[in-house]
Amino acid sequence: MNTTKSNFFKIFSLLSTTILGSFIIGNLQPIKQAEAKGIRGTYSFNAYNFQNRYIRHRNFQGYIEVPNDTLGKKDATFRVRDGLANSNCTSFESVNFPGHFLRHQNWRIKLSENDGSELFRNDATFCQRPGVVGQGMSFESFNYPSRYIRHKNFELWLEKSDGSDLFLKDATFIPQGGLY
Repeated sequence: MNTTKSNFFKIFSLLSTTILGSFIIGNLQPIKQAEAKGIRGTYSFNAYNFQNRYIRHRNFQGYIEVPNDTLGKKDATFRVRDGLANSNCTSFESVNFPGHFLRHQNWRIKLSENDGSELFRNDATFCQRPGVVGQGMSFESFNYPSRYIRHKNFELWLEKSDGSDLFLKDATFIPQGGLY
């Protein structure tokens, strides 16, 4: 009886591993491609550690704020497009200022009109990564790898991780359908 149970569990374990392994290995390539490309469409992004605050622009500067009115909801909604410098990454186009994108300049995240320059395209391109806190997503600079969009004092900045739990939380955002 014990030998029968033991053999059953060995066979079950082998079948489970083979089936699960085939499922994972067989589907690994599409998952990697989806991760490389990331989401596209109209989205808003709330901060992981301040879930009532969203990435938004105000006076052409990047913040996380509570969108209390129609303008706030528009400012917190972006067309997530193929990256201007690399189509496997992302650029965030404002819904209420078409042709204006989030970009970094002097490490601050700003909303600026696309001037068509290579510098602008590079500064306005961010690669989507799994959230550095373990869920959600994070946005790594295309032209400054290892620097991420993060909020600090509710302002958006581009910074390198200092390894702290606070940084990991500040650099993680939860995507959802656009607020506007």
